[in-house]
Amino acid sequence: MGGIPFKSTGCNTCRRRKVKCDETKPECLRCVKNGHVCTGYERTRVFIHKSSNALKEDSENLSRRPKTLRGRPKTLQVGRVEPEIPRLNTNVEIRSQLLQSFIDWFLPAPQYICDKTGKNILQTLPDLSGSSLLLDKAVVALSSAFLAKQNQDKHLLQYSSRLYGNAIQTLHGKISTGGSLGKDILYTTIVFQLYELINCSSPGFGAWIAHVQGSSAVVSQCAENKEQTVAGKLFHRQLKFVSLCDAIGKRKAPDFHGASTWPNEPWRDTANPEPIDEILDKLADCSALMEKVDAFLDQEMEDYNQTQMTGRSLLSSCFKLEERLHRICFAMQEELGKPSPLPTDPIYWSDFRSSLRTHLFTEPYNFPSLTCAEAHLVYWTTLVLLYPLVDQLLEVLEVSGDHISLASCYSPSDGPSVTSNSETRINFTNLAEHYADEVCRSVIYCLQPDLKTLGAQLLLAPLSQSAQFFSVQVLAVKYRWCQEVFTLLPRLGLGIGYFLKDMVWPKYRSSQRQRFASPILDSAGEDHVR
Repeated sequence: MGGIPFKSTGCNTCRRRKVKCDETKPECLRCVKNGHVCTGYERTRVFIHKSSNALKEDSENLSRRPKTLRGRPKTLQVGRVEPEIPRLNTNVEIRSQLLQSFIDWFLPAPQYICDKTGKNILQTLPDLSGSSLLLDKAVVALSSAFLAKQNQDKHLLQYSSRLYGNAIQTLHGKISTGGSLGKDILYTTIVFQLYELINCSSPGFGAWIAHVQGSSAVVSQCAENKEQTVAGKLFHRQLKFVSLCDAIGKRKAPDFHGASTWPNEPWRDTANPEPIDEILDKLADCSALMEKVDAFLDQEMEDYNQTQMTGRSLLSSCFKLEERLHRICFAMQEELGKPSPLPTDPIYWSDFRSSLRTHLFTEPYNFPSLTCAEAHLVYWTTLVLLYPLVDQLLEVLEVSGDHISLASCYSPSDGPSVTSNSETRINFTNLAEHYADEVCRSVIYCLQPDLKTLGAQLLLAPLSQSAQFFSVQVLAVKYRWCQEVFTLLPRLGLGIGYFLKDMVWPKYRSSQRQRFASPILDSAGEDHVR
């Protein structure tokens, strides 16, 4: 019978499956509904001629294998050759489902997040989807890694690792051009940091640090964006925090401290700033003070009067910072609430958490929200860093702590429950231990099942700092308890916990040894005797 032969206009997937296609574009609804990858409507053909042995080796990469005609040499005609991973799945719905599953596993219920934006940084990722292929690769790699870890899926983890490596290569290619970079580059480096917290690679903690330093390096190359978006606010706050962690490890002022190369913060409400932003600013001031005090203790000054003048100026800066911190804390507690004793509910001690029962600290804390817990954790961590500086300066200057009354600063009637007696005024290191204990009292709350992985993530930096303090002060039992907490974090999806368990901060330890072997202390003491 004559006429024009029938030619299907359906998508390639439906044609291969020999089913009717509804021809919806860009992806047909039949494929989406049944979970198939819709490969589109292009009819490009690739002809490959190989031996049967070669075909057997490459069979995993072929989309279909037609029958061989009798009496003819074996050849293969394929409609499409699947590229081997890493390949970003082109199905938008599948990627969206993957990301949403990751967010649901990682984040707690909305009532725990009391930020003025009402969002966590991960909740901004779906809105950014499709805006950048590089960022999409990084997000899919991040989502896949977490879900693979939680479900012990080795194949998905391999896919994630290879896609992650491919995204890093793409990132390097974009940066190497030397031109102005878009905000997607900066956002991608921060997603890489989250990836290393979950699927920590062989360099361990160093890989995370490398991404943090990479973010700091590219931020000045990113085109200035004055648009006030939730994503911009949360990504820049995260970048500020991780840069602070890097700076504290080096005992240096952070790159953004007084620098003009960092982007402005148009999203920040200067009239009514959020507590966490104010505390991060004070943590940056503390990191800068650490650098100044270390430099002061390292130098040899023969002039006793000059030593006293410089040292007392630094001591005054420490006390001013302490007072500002406490004032911010009081305002924060009025806005977000105060910690209270944790209820004796068995759910807080279920599963692996039961091993954390201890009498080393007073009863664990409960918080009105995770946002409140985060702000308190950073506040306490800043004081753990600040008070040893005060003790070092007091010892060098030969000034007794009871000459300086700080009762009105850290022990007001409605403030933290720190007793202002002569012993605490003299030994500020004891005060630092008190606040390190406060961090440890927050662990059970942050690890409760309702807070999922985000609660554990917010513990990483504060608990690591407390552990370093316990180690330097030879508080071995408390230090081992912190190590045990770190070994439990991979169960919640944070693989970096294994590396933090035994991590050593050489700069922190060497600075504490200066307290007992300071050239200033030696020379100043000699001059004072003469």
